[in-house]
Amino acid sequence: MKKRLIAFLTSGLMLTAAANIPPAMAADVPAEDPIFGVLPDWVPQDFADAMLFYNEYGKSHVEDNIICLVRPMLQFKEDDYQFSVGGSMTCINTPANSIPKICELDIPEKPDKSDEAAVAAYEEYCDRLGLGSYDYDFFEAYASCKTQYAFEVELFRVFEGYDLSVVWSEKSGDDQKVTETFRFENKNGVTTETDIYSWLPDSKPEYKAFEKEYGKTSVHGNYLAYCADVNASTGASLTVEQTGDGQIKEYMQSGCSGFHLVPIDGSGASSVIVYESSADGDIDMTWKVGRTWSEEEPFEITSGSYAVMNDCSAILDCTPGREGTSVITFVDKDTGELIPEPDPSDRFYLLKTTIQSHQTGEIYDITSNPLTVDSVYAYSTGWTYSINMASDAGRYDAPEFEMTLQTYDRAEVICRVKWYPSGDVNGDSAFSVSDAVLLQEWLLGIPGAALKNWEAADFCRDGRLDIYDLCAVKQELVKRNAVGYVEPDNYVEWGTLLSVANDGLKLYRGPGESYGYVTSLPADTLLRELGYQNDTDNWLFTQYNDQYGWIKTVQDDGTPTVCYMAVADKPVIYLYPEEETDVHVELELTESELSTTYPRYNNGWDVTAYPDGTLLNKADGTHHRYLFWDAVNCRTRFDFSAGFCVAGADTESFLREKLTYMGLTEDEMNEFIVYWLPRMEHNAYNLIAFQGDVYTDSAKLGITPAPDSLLRVFMAYVPLEDAVSIAPQQLDTFERNGFAAVEWGGCEVRT
Repeated sequence: MKKRLIAFLTSGLMLTAAANIPPAMAADVPAEDPIFGVLPDWVPQDFADAMLFYNEYGKSHVEDNIICLVRPMLQFKEDDYQFSVGGSMTCINTPANSIPKICELDIPEKPDKSDEAAVAAYEEYCDRLGLGSYDYDFFEAYASCKTQYAFEVELFRVFEGYDLSVVWSEKSGDDQKVTETFRFENKNGVTTETDIYSWLPDSKPEYKAFEKEYGKTSVHGNYLAYCADVNASTGASLTVEQTGDGQIKEYMQSGCSGFHLVPIDGSGASSVIVYESSADGDIDMTWKVGRTWSEEEPFEITSGSYAVMNDCSAILDCTPGREGTSVITFVDKDTGELIPEPDPSDRFYLLKTTIQSHQTGEIYDITSNPLTVDSVYAYSTGWTYSINMASDAGRYDAPEFEMTLQTYDRAEVICRVKWYPSGDVNGDSAFSVSDAVLLQEWLLGIPGAALKNWEAADFCRDGRLDIYDLCAVKQELVKRNAVGYVEPDNYVEWGTLLSVANDGLKLYRGPGESYGYVTSLPADTLLRELGYQNDTDNWLFTQYNDQYGWIKTVQDDGTPTVCYMAVADKPVIYLYPEEETDVHVELELTESELSTTYPRYNNGWDVTAYPDGTLLNKADGTHHRYLFWDAVNCRTRFDFSAGFCVAGADTESFLREKLTYMGLTEDEMNEFIVYWLPRMEHNAYNLIAFQGDVYTDSAKLGITPAPDSLLRVFMAYVPLEDAVSIAPQQLDTFERNGFAAVEWGGCEVRT
């Protein structure tokens, strides 16, 4: 038996050991966790569970909005394995995970042969471990083995609107070496995995399903995958031949053979070898499995033809008979030239929606040109398309498509888009007479006349600025101003971003349908509120295609026509009674919708609050430092009539000074800064204004019994490239008396 164990260890799998205790019996009560509550049945509870999980799902699995990661470890090296978490989920200061569970192999007592129940339980345990026999010699040999095994089980969760990354590392010499990085996100209430394992298999069942769906080879974006089955016990090995102008290199191997305490005789090692591109050009690949030392023919030969394109940003499968590839080429409608590839910091995308219901079908991120999509149906006349390709200089819009090739496995499409220059040469995010004046001064060579973005005025599309561009700028201004519009009672300098919900929203010349309308807006168009009327709540002043006008934000039946992009982020509520007190807390949001709460908000929170700030949630018995909530679709017009313009590098010292002055404790202030500083310190400048009635009237807070003193700190800020002047804001100080309640939160107003 020891020989069998040693042979298994040489296969390179990392495993760990366990305590010498009887096998755990199935419990009648469901397993619970202090963070997640009652756990689903699929979450591993012991070594056998973890082993079966690993063999079924591999390292990661997401179900019931719970993330479970499992890795085998050598027990004597248990301290060498570490993990860390990152992403926006860690910023909300609520637990992203519970303490990892180490599942060690239980050593059962040898059953008395006369005790039928004990024998049956013992044999069932051996079956769960996949031992193949009931020989107790295995456990005796295992107990004396120095290299025993264990599984680490990690649980995580991601709130809606947040993301999470988990990094595994292992000690290598004096350093920790990263072995795996997992990423997850929750955009619409459902947690999904976004790293390479979102499609790459790492277990035998996943491998079989993957090979059945894609075949031996397949392309996934910038990766080429090959399914390898090699049985080294027969003397077989894999050789790879690569010819052509292009080049790819091995990126990683995903082992799919699983974990077995006792090796399965005659079984091969299944893995998916992943390649990434390293040089543009055509490639012919051949994979051969056979005995290289023998003259016999290979057992298996797999061939494929591929093209590495666009500076190694895409791999195109050109193998005859392969299905599911569309190539979309984006061309300037006026010049006929290819659209330049986007900067990595810009997110350009093509949005596919149904004509009948305007429901989103797919979003294709434009990361290269041409763009390769793993679907032969990426373009179809049964869908409508909008495009987001905007920069400070202008935008591409009005896509028109031409199918140039369509076969059962490949489609080639040309997408022609029209360029609309912004005209904003002074960089103030608006096109006005001041831009024409600046352009004229620049052309005349007047000292100090510097253009923020010269391409914004290149209306002639000849790559230079001259008098013809100036004439075009003036003509465009005359044309736009000739339409005329009703001036708003109130202009909003830092208005909220919003997007059009459905195609056909009309832009009117005034705040009412009796005014003539200028144009119709397509779905998902991004707008900014520029003004409003004192007595009209459902209309706002905005700009589209450099045309000013009014849109109706709510239909007559109450259906919103736009979606506001602002989010009330991480308001948290602290309660400090003078003695142990049962407290009920309620929120009334008038200009936003409640999104994520923790603990869960159920017509309010009912907690027992203690003088040190600790909270006991009565609904589930969990303990908390504070009550957390956030809101989406925030329609609040934040007040920037006074505030502070702060350099990003000075944000930490600024927040420390102002938050201390306003009355936050050191712990509260630190929690505020830990959340907001990563979002703000890398901006060139931040325009910051602490909100008063504007916020508290839109997010009404009810606390029973009423606190003796209440502080609500809500910061709105705008990231800026350049400093602006603003009247300094006068802040109030807070004195804590009796039962004190404190809340802080914030909102980024996007530019």
